[in-house]
Amino acid sequence: MSELRWPDWLDTIWAKSAPKGAGNQPETLAQHTWTVLTRLADVAHLRPTLPARLGAPRLWHILAWAALLHDCGKAASGFQAVLRGGKRWPHRHEVLSLAFVDWIAPGFTQDEQVWLVAAIVAHHKDAAAILRAYAPPADADDDQLPPRVAELSEITVQGLWRWLHDCPAEWFAALDLDALGAAPIALPPLTAAVRLVRQQGAPRIYAWLQVYRRFHDSLGRQADPGTIVATLALRGFMINADHGASAHAPRLPQPVFAADAVLSGLRSRSLTPDRLFAHQRQAGETLGSLLLTAPTGSGKTEAALLWAACQARSASSVPRLFYTLPYQASMNAMQLRLGLIYGSDRVGLQHGRGLLSLYRLLMERTDEPAQAAAQARWMLNLAQLNQQPVRIFSPYQILKGFYRLPGYEALFSDYHDAVFIFDEIHAYEVERLALILTTIRFLAQRFHARFLVMSATFPSLIKEWLREALAGPAEIVADAGLFQAFQRHRLRLLPGELLSDAALDRIEADARAGKSVLVTSNRVDRAQALCAALHARLDEAGVAIELLHGRFNLRDRAFKERLIREATGGDSAQRRPLVLVSTQVVEVSLDIDLDTIYSDPAPLEALIQRFGRVNRRRRQRDLAPVHVFREPADGQKVYDALLVQRTLAVLERLQDQGIDEGAVGGWLDEIYAGEVETRWRAAFSKAATEFEAVCIRTLRPFQAAPELEEQFYRAFDSIEVLPASLWDEYERQRHEEPILAAELLVPISWGRYHALKHAGLVYPAGEGLPSVVKVTYDGRMGLGSGAPAGPIEDDGI
Repeated sequence: MSELRWPDWLDTIWAKSAPKGAGNQPETLAQHTWTVLTRLADVAHLRPTLPARLGAPRLWHILAWAALLHDCGKAASGFQAVLRGGKRWPHRHEVLSLAFVDWIAPGFTQDEQVWLVAAIVAHHKDAAAILRAYAPPADADDDQLPPRVAELSEITVQGLWRWLHDCPAEWFAALDLDALGAAPIALPPLTAAVRLVRQQGAPRIYAWLQVYRRFHDSLGRQADPGTIVATLALRGFMINADHGASAHAPRLPQPVFAADAVLSGLRSRSLTPDRLFAHQRQAGETLGSLLLTAPTGSGKTEAALLWAACQARSASSVPRLFYTLPYQASMNAMQLRLGLIYGSDRVGLQHGRGLLSLYRLLMERTDEPAQAAAQARWMLNLAQLNQQPVRIFSPYQILKGFYRLPGYEALFSDYHDAVFIFDEIHAYEVERLALILTTIRFLAQRFHARFLVMSATFPSLIKEWLREALAGPAEIVADAGLFQAFQRHRLRLLPGELLSDAALDRIEADARAGKSVLVTSNRVDRAQALCAALHARLDEAGVAIELLHGRFNLRDRAFKERLIREATGGDSAQRRPLVLVSTQVVEVSLDIDLDTIYSDPAPLEALIQRFGRVNRRRRQRDLAPVHVFREPADGQKVYDALLVQRTLAVLERLQDQGIDEGAVGGWLDEIYAGEVETRWRAAFSKAATEFEAVCIRTLRPFQAAPELEEQFYRAFDSIEVLPASLWDEYERQRHEEPILAAELLVPISWGRYHALKHAGLVYPAGEGLPSVVKVTYDGRMGLGSGAPAGPIEDDGI
């Protein structure tokens, strides 16, 4: 700072109090503003050509000056008193900052002035809140602004003028913002400038608020998507810069998506560049969006990362890589994997239980819970600040922006020019897939985003929708010989059902023979019944049995997953026989490798994913047997009965044959033909049309949508509840370590929650507390379906 022209005369003007300042020291207005500008410069250098593409060629110039002015209102004496422990100051400093806009307004066109004002006044609150609180008063005696302007002393205003007169040119040059168009502006003479603020500040603030009001209203009538996307960027970058500076986040790391880094990761898996499969090499040479079809275990992830490296090598910039997955367990595993390639500090994790996942990861490296908790919170905070160049999340994180959850503009700002990898696209039901593909189309068209979507099996209908969303992407399909070489399974279609004595006899025999056996049920209650029956048969033989489903709390699930990975993990050094009883959560959640499977009948795509947990590393000399029972064929209120019945008809033809993943797409087309396809097309079209009308056509900056927020959480989120038996432990942990308290909560669907509530099994949630359910729970079986046998005392809950 000593080499930079610095406004030492403003050192008594603070922006942050000691508790919120860097190093628990007061942070001056100049220090905070410099940090905001630094953050903005980092963002701008990631996307230097973006303003021209948005039709706002001087966007970085506008935002640089907005950053300089955004907190000038904090110089008011009342605000300064608050920072020093004084009484509350119930006013908006960003509104008072508008008193200084006239100093620099001549440096902008009329349209740019509007954007400048919007960036300043909207860096905290939405438009409605600001405009409602600062409507021009009917009676001059009620005007709140003149007393606030009077809090800007003459000496303070002079100091601000000197700062904005003397420093911007050097500051812009030091951050290379001048190379992106940020330039100094000639201010009015000092005396005139001070008089303008001190004497005309209040009416000029109202004038600029009126400009902002008209601008906001015009956006409400605006049909041009280009203008909407550009103004989303305006606010998004401003919020991101300010929040990152306030959090004292480090400088944004430069993204490095080089093929060398990926190939180094490949070498650690005993692969070298000269041994890449053809689909991997082709992906690494493909520009633009891509659909990739290749067998399970053939390195689709590495192919996708080589594709990302190609985009970065060939484009002017690829600022972000987003890896999207549907399930939290697979996200957690992918974070570890990508961390080895790009560096753990460059890979962020974002999902509903991200904090808990990061905490558990860090606790494996330290014995200090407080240190792990603080670091986990910091890592999660960085991900929410768009810090890391690589982030792993579900598509629902993207959808938050379209539902206009608070901070949505900052979410959108990081999607410009990004590359997205979509894995496990098969996991989404048709209505949700419609929303996801509609967002993909919007981001590809309006944000210059590129997408790779990959799967071992693409039915023709899904490919058709993807081609439409991505406007004719490139397509790579691994050759038939590779699919043949990667065959791992032989189908055994069995009579009866999974809970029958005959089925349990088969499972018991395999378990006693030392095999690792996967037993997969469609329903939690059936899985619990299977687990109990197998314990009765196998406990005396010392056979390890684990139950896994979606109704365990995170503490118990994490413990179980660790045991399961140790016993059956593909790369585990502690592999040992295990019977794993699960629901469909096992389909894509864990990198495990068992010897055989016994499964309820289910749609073909679900079965293929279940089979994927068997002979995953092709350790067995022969194809591994995968067993599917013919009953019950009604879908068990989980799946469409017609899909299950058509799947069974296809499987009848495959009895005792090897399963070729390359043929699965054709089998799926057969299953979906006719009635299923007609229903799916109708459901897809309806969901996409409604989403377009409700979310995309109404998308505007400067105003979150509470009505859509509730709709989002009910549509895409489960609700977490606390079993009554864990209440005492929860209360203790809530006060000692809140992260550990959150580990006790169990996710259930909203439908399940309302059923329990209707049955009188839910205590109403207290303020800031989870709903408590009067349902059985233990660490071995998970959340039950009914009330405990004995009474639960209400005292204390």
